[in-house]
Amino acid sequence: MKTNLLFNPKQCLKERYQLQQQLGNNAGRQTWLAQDLQSGEQVTVKLLAFNPQMEWDEFKLFEREAAVLKQLNHPRIPQYRDYFSLDQKIGAGLCWFGLVQDYIPGKSLQQLLNEGKRFTESQVRSIAKQVLEILIYLHGLNSPVLHRDIKPSNLILGEDKQIYLVDLGAVQDSAAVEGVTFTVVGTSGYAPLEQFWGQAVPASDLYALGATLIHLLTGVSPADLPQRNLRIQFREQVSINSQLISWIEALTEPDLDLRLSCASQALDALETGRSIRSMRYQLETVHPPFSTRIKLKKNKNKLIVYFSATGIVWFIDTCVFLFIRLIPFFSLVLLSIIVNLLLLLIGFISLQNVFPSPIETMAVLFFILISMIGLGDAGLIELRKMYRDISNFILANFWGYSVVFDIDKLTCQGFDFHLLLSEIQGVASYHSGKVGDYSGSAIYLKTRKRDYCLANRLTLSESKWLVCEIKNWLANGQ
Repeated sequence: MKTNLLFNPKQCLKERYQLQQQLGNNAGRQTWLAQDLQSGEQVTVKLLAFNPQMEWDEFKLFEREAAVLKQLNHPRIPQYRDYFSLDQKIGAGLCWFGLVQDYIPGKSLQQLLNEGKRFTESQVRSIAKQVLEILIYLHGLNSPVLHRDIKPSNLILGEDKQIYLVDLGAVQDSAAVEGVTFTVVGTSGYAPLEQFWGQAVPASDLYALGATLIHLLTGVSPADLPQRNLRIQFREQVSINSQLISWIEALTEPDLDLRLSCASQALDALETGRSIRSMRYQLETVHPPFSTRIKLKKNKNKLIVYFSATGIVWFIDTCVFLFIRLIPFFSLVLLSIIVNLLLLLIGFISLQNVFPSPIETMAVLFFILISMIGLGDAGLIELRKMYRDISNFILANFWGYSVVFDIDKLTCQGFDFHLLLSEIQGVASYHSGKVGDYSGSAIYLKTRKRDYCLANRLTLSESKWLVCEIKNWLANGQ
């Protein structure tokens, strides 16, 4: 269907909107620059053809854009003007729907990129700030609005040098907050994973903004940049302030739990330069439990968490641990015995004498000794490893252990555990049910590579309190 022949310049729709120039044309959709004959102002008219071949979701998205846009009032979002349908005679047998809104003179950031423009750090900061201000408005409405398709082509640099957010065709309103399933939309490279799963949240728009800023800085679409563990790798391709790089990385964090959660938080971090780590943690106060085996000592530069022995529980832990840890060593010993018996049998058979002479016996034993020496290196390494693990475990459970958060690193005394604070992405408590006198709660530090267990067999109140204390120190202790 050649929809570009249906409407022409100078044609008047609804006896009011005179078409001037086609701005876009895509599979049953047309966008026109037009003049409102009543006001004399230029407007944008978006047209959608309703035909049996179209997806019903397309029409729902178009209607939702009109309904949401009608409720918005922000100086950098094109204002809603009108919504109408056209007679089928005008639309060559098809029913067309039209959405009219303010026209923003200027160029999209995508057009500027296509023209070869490269954006400076100060320009990117300004664009980020302006878009975040718009998102603060959208996300802060009584019925929060998610754009869900932020990308360079939907950001207009107006002639007044201001950034405008356009094309709310993928917008999601408050019904999503109430659990209603929406059409999955978004542009590859700019939309986070949770959005493609139909679970968009305000932080999803932040991811799209971060991906857009990466495109502006590198000149390369984020979909075409290398990725590692689902993270866009762009550090090597830009020469900007490391704080801004870390901030953009926090916006484009694939793990929703580790991403900056709201536009106001992101804007605060951008303007103040505050540690991204501190922005991740929701500060709260949790009183320590009445009875606990955990002791804290802290100041601005150091937090020491001391875990005393776990009482009778250590006996069960130790027995289970020793049994599991000794299995590899005794497996090696058993393997050595089997090999040696086979060698002994082979030796006796080769001597063809059930009762060999002392010299023959010594020869076989020497052969066995050589084989044991061959297995001895592996056995010695395994024995040393077993000794170290058992010693650390017994020290921790009999006499307790401490975890020290210093200015830039974390160490766990009694274990081979060292971690830079910059690697810590989050702190979480996991509950696995009641075990003996304890709830079975454990505390883990999240990093990009793995999770580290700081403590287990905590009561629920202990774990909540300790997680809160660690988060607060990480946020304010730097």
